Parts: sequence; structure tokens; C-alpha cells
Amino acid sequence: MSDTTVIIKTIGRDTLRHAIASAKREGFKPIVISDGVKCFVTGAQHIRLGRQFGYYGGMAANVGAAIATTEFVTFLDDDDEFIPGAGDVIRAKLKEKPEVDVWCGGVRFQQEIHVQNATTGETMLQSRDLATDGRMGIVPGNVAMPTYRTSVFSKIPFSDTVPPDQAHLTDFLHIQMASMSGFNVDWFGQVIYLVRPVVGGINGGGR
Repeated sequence: MSDTTVIIKTIGRDTLRHAIASAKREGFKPIVISDGVKCFVTGAQHIRLGRQFGYYGGMAANVGAAIATTEFVTFLDDDDEFIPGAGDVIRAKLKEKPEVDVWCGGVRFQQEIHVQNATTGETMLQSRDLATDGRMGIVPGNVAMPTYRTSVFSKIPFSDTVPPDQAHLTDFLHIQMASMSGFNVDWFGQVIYLVRPVVGGINGGGR
């Protein structure tokens, strides 16, 4: 049995089946949370929240973490996938450093993106890959697709009120709060997730 649950937040896109398949292929238990939308789900536990779709799925993430029975949880949007071999990387790191509470997962976009400083407009990074170098620390653009010890959510849930124009900072803000609260944060050090295409630059450095 896997020690990690994958919470897949969906708004009903057709790519959901690929996200589920990639989670199962990597040996994880998928739980699909639909935030107020009807969708057809096979091959995974499915919870539908009885409300309208919220900002960036914060509530969906919190509900998924609340019902997970594994020691760790990670997340996918319904148009993201695990890169083959990601399960082995994650399990090895969790075993190697059991003291870590939050792992930042390296992500690969389907096209090159530009991470810019929101204040100066300066390009901080130009790459397809993000969140692979822990030396950059907990800063916008170096945090994405985190894996958590499930107990973290009993103290620090995701915000459900992040405005749409700040949605790219959701993971960064949450991990920043976890670190400030004394939780141990580290990086997997390699790409684990394939994320949705991005059009244009990312102002402020999120994903």
C-alpha cells in the first residue's frame, strides 16, 4: 500500500483520466475532488463538493488532505501528470530524510516560461523546469507541486480566498507559512511533474 495519496483537483477537464492514470502508474492512491462541477470519474475515489467552484481549489485541497489516510499527500491539477519514475524518486526521498515535512517537487512545463520579478520586471529564470534547486530557498518561482506530511494540514490549511490574479503564488504562500511555523522544508532536486502549458511569462514568479 502506498504511503502517499495524490489529491487531484478537477474542474472537469478531459485530461483528468491521464492524471489519474499517472498517479496509479507511480504506485499512489488517487483521490479526485471536484469543486462544484459534475464529472465522470473512474479508477479513483471521488468527492464532489456541493458548492460553486472556488478560488484555485484551496478548499478541494483541504478536503482531500482531511480524508487521506496515508502519511503523505501530494497534489495534481486535472491537466497535470507525473513524469515516469516520479514515484520511485518520491519514495526514496521520503525514506532518506524522514524528518522532512514538506517537499518541493520539480515541475516541467510543456514550453519554456519566463519567471519575472513582480517589482522590477527583471527576468529571474528562463526555463521549462522550476523548483529543482533548493539553494534558491522558499521564494516565488522556486516552489511548486509540494508533497506534504498530511498532519501539516491540521495546523496550516490552504487558503481558499486567494484572488485569481495571485493564484500562481498559492503554493509559495502556503510553504512559506509552513516554514515559518517550524516545519522542515526540502527539495526533491529533480523534475517529477509535467504541468499544464503556460502562455506568456509568469509575473511574480509563480507557476
